[in-house]
Amino acid sequence: MDRCSNYLWKHPSTHTRQLSDVTGTPIELLTDWVRAGKFPSTYSQLDYPCESCRSPIYAGRLCHSCLGTFRSAALDIQTRVPRRATAGLFSVAGRVKGY
Repeated sequence: MDRCSNYLWKHPSTHTRQLSDVTGTPIELLTDWVRAGKFPSTYSQLDYPCESCRSPIYAGRLCHSCLGTFRSAALDIQTRVPRRATAGLFSVAGRVKGY
């Protein structure tokens, strides 16, 4: 991590792949560090893959395209599944003691 931080200090516009190549740090480890916020946000060229399509992103877990796809699927499911009446769902009235 120190080797990466030192290189970024001298070359702040370095991309993740380039940082991996120069420092010899595995790309998987670098992307984990970037995702976890181990580097300051001033190094804005550090990216990591979207968890769905693997395209490069700089924040969050999903790219805008995948996020839109998941949102529209959730809305579609929400409109197709009828809502149950919530009255009495969490009531303990009428339950038989089982002990």
